Amino acid sequence: MTEVRRRAAIGIFATAAELDAVAARLTSQGISRCVSCPLAQAVAEMGQGDDQPALSAATLTDLHARFPTAMMLRVDLSGNAKEEAMVAQTLLSSAAQSVQLHDL
Repeated sequence: MTEVRRRAAIGIFATAAELDAVAARLTSQGISRCVSCPLAQAVAEMGQGDDQPALSAATLTDLHARFPTAMMLRVDLSGNAKEEAMVAQTLLSSAAQSVQLHDL
């Protein structure tokens, strides 16, 4: 039995408007597995369940210190390399302050 690879793309945005613009663009590309929240909320909820960001506590804390009012967008990827590349390119060409890909 093969193990299913789970990955997520995470973008950190200075404003909700920037996040919303990228989420709309992803939706228009057929990507609907997006979750967003204020970065401060992600930091506060670290370790409180399985639906947490794939970022380490140190990374979240550092990002929160640098961007205290930032918003986080997590895109759960299907494992399809073409989709992963499209999501990564969309995030990299956006106003994101930080973009990361993580194995879950």
